[in-house]
Amino acid sequence: MSKTLIALIFLLAGICYGSLAFDDIYKHTFGYLIEHNWIKAPPTPDKDSVPALLGRKPTILFYAFILIIIGLFLLWNRNT
Repeated sequence: MSKTLIALIFLLAGICYGSLAFDDIYKHTFGYLIEHNWIKAPPTPDKDSVPALLGRKPTILFYAFILIIIGLFLLWNRNT
């Protein structure tokens, strides 16, 4: 596989994963899978447990941003 194709895959994965930060898209994708018992619902956090560092949306956006940065880096350095 060429570096360009791998970089485009990283960019596409970052954009698709980043779109899950929006509630409607999340509900229609993972909500459909949970509703039809393809996957289990994530456990609800307890009030007494230690809170998450960022939460669901910022974590998704952070990981999506990292995937996009990797894709841009590979596109930038594809000829070396």
